[in-house]
Amino acid sequence: MKFRLGFLGAWALFVIGVILAAAVGGAEWQNWRDVERLRKLRTIDRMIAERLGSRMDVLKEAEEERGARVERLRNAVQEVDVKLDDSQDTRQAIVVSTAENRLSVRRGGKTIFQAVCSTGKGTTLTDSSGRTMVFETPTGKFRVVSKEENPRWVPPDWHFLEEARKKKKAVIRLNPGDAIDAATGEPVSATASGGVWGSVDSRSSSGRVLKIRNNSVVEVSPDGSVRELPPGEMIETRNAIVVPPMGAPQRRFDKVLGKYRLNIGSGYGIHGTLATDQLGRSVSHGCVRLGDADMERLFSMAQAGDQVLIY
Repeated sequence: MKFRLGFLGAWALFVIGVILAAAVGGAEWQNWRDVERLRKLRTIDRMIAERLGSRMDVLKEAEEERGARVERLRNAVQEVDVKLDDSQDTRQAIVVSTAENRLSVRRGGKTIFQAVCSTGKGTTLTDSSGRTMVFETPTGKFRVVSKEENPRWVPPDWHFLEEARKKKKAVIRLNPGDAIDAATGEPVSATASGGVWGSVDSRSSSGRVLKIRNNSVVEVSPDGSVRELPPGEMIETRNAIVVPPMGAPQRRFDKVLGKYRLNIGSGYGIHGTLATDQLGRSVSHGCVRLGDADMERLFSMAQAGDQVLIY
């Protein structure tokens, strides 16, 4: 009996040892797999960094910029309760969240209207003079300065600059007294015969010239006939985008802003949009965009002097 117990005890110890050895081996195997997985990840990271090269730094900067913007929005959200305290009176307030791209109307401390909107995209654009424009919706307290039906959009210079860069073209500002070839965008000068306009480089000239007459852009043909260019259309030559002077009909665009606009000052406003598929996203150049139906309803309930809170 003692021999049998001793044998069974030894066998049990052997089995326990095998189990422990297997457990230790399994743990070592798992550790080895983890080490190999980490090594492979580091190798992949190194390969990605080598392939991207300088673009990796650009991506990191973009990520840091997004993080900074998110942090600014979080800080703004933390202050929203304080701002909303100003809307607890009997007058109504229009409240815009740039983080959520949501617009609401509060009256007497209650929300009576909500809509999805689009706000500033937060990008920058630098012109040839080094001036940098930031396309963000301004935050803070504003007022409805005026209400406008069938508004016309007078695009700032940055609109022409953006279009030119998209198409890899130059930008030419057409001022009174200037003249450019309608096909090439090259400057032209008057000839000595009867004031007919001719190109500096006749080989590339179309014979048609763009100039300003009565503060409007006209096209003068070689035979002297004059045609006024249609309003609200981009003027484009082979090599350039042409910027008409302020006040020219060609610098006024209809229907781009929808049927209604609430002006809040400094060139910013709340208006309709043709880009309804972009609602809910941060894509504008600073204004707040709404769908036509929502904008019509907001326009009907808004009054000049209403407070506008943007955060």
